Amino acid sequence: METKKIEALMTFLQAAGQRERLHLLGILAEQATAVPELARRVGVKETAVIKHINRLKQANLVHETAPYTYQLNQDGLEEINRTVFHRGDSDGQETLRQRVLRHYTDGSRLKTLPENEAELHEVAGWLADLFENGVRYPEKEVNERLTQAHPDFAEMRRLLVDYGFMTRSWGVYQKVEKSS
Repeated sequence: METKKIEALMTFLQAAGQRERLHLLGILAEQATAVPELARRVGVKETAVIKHINRLKQANLVHETAPYTYQLNQDGLEEINRTVFHRGDSDGQETLRQRVLRHYTDGSRLKTLPENEAELHEVAGWLADLFENGVRYPEKEVNERLTQAHPDFAEMRRLLVDYGFMTRSWGVYQKVEKSS
């Protein structure tokens, strides 16, 4: 992980890494709330709330919406997400794989199959991630793993083989190691 990403993650974890601050973030995610109400709901003094809020503000996690009234800073969270967790291209743009998965899956299950060849290739690559390099899989195990992603495991097997992500010989499948 790059130094910039490590520092952004450390800032986030240090700011959010206390029970009271997490509680505050949860409240502020629902709605803008004034310090006295925050103190009452968290069960601490107003001065403690202000200290916690200042720490969260330094990390760009909350912002003031009115005097002594704060709300979760959605833009700050999105910035942390882009900086630390984004796996797009070098310009920070969404990759084809990310776009395809966002559109055609619910995160772990395939909703529909794309018709576009390039998008089908990305789906096959995503399915291939269910398997390890160098391991030989009997067809039954391949079917079980693929069923987790889509009920039509036979079509999913064909995608893996057709797009060169797996080989098949006598009912035994093996992931093809792709060079980086």
